[in-house]
Amino acid sequence: MAQGTKSRANQTVRDLVISMGVVGLFVAFLFLIVLRPTPDPVKVVEVAGPAQVAQSAEVFEVVVPVGLPQGWLATSARFTPGTESGTGTWFNGYLNPEDQFVAVVQQDFDLEDFVVEQTDAGQPEGAVTIDGRTWQQYYSESTGDRALVDTQPEVTTVVTGTVPYDQLATFASTLQPV
Repeated sequence: MAQGTKSRANQTVRDLVISMGVVGLFVAFLFLIVLRPTPDPVKVVEVAGPAQVAQSAEVFEVVVPVGLPQGWLATSARFTPGTESGTGTWFNGYLNPEDQFVAVVQQDFDLEDFVVEQTDAGQPEGAVTIDGRTWQQYYSESTGDRALVDTQPEVTTVVTGTVPYDQLATFASTLQPV
């Protein structure tokens, strides 16, 4: 009888090891399928609706790019009322075909803070003329981003992004009133 007991004990241990192996494989499968990191998908937005809302606020003349080449994706478009009545901020962001970011941002209050914020505390690096308007060039040492700033009495417009100045200028040249 000692022989049968020993055989039964070996089967129980073997069954336990097999069961743990099956459970381990199942947990590993769940980890690989469910918990694997996935990149955030780019969400494309419609610009026309938010741009109309921004323009209807009658704070300033809202601009959007018109006629961008194939492959540009609008990723954000929003109007935020300002701290005082009759003021606001328009933000419209894009990804170009190389997945680099470009945005147009307009604001009509707190202009000094606005330019510092939108240029990532960038330093002036010269100027460029686009469609008869002089835009100041800014470069941020901390982020490597570049920006073009057009300051008018009614609104300051910033075109900012991770692309070189010539691409920012090309983007700025497509801006048209809504």
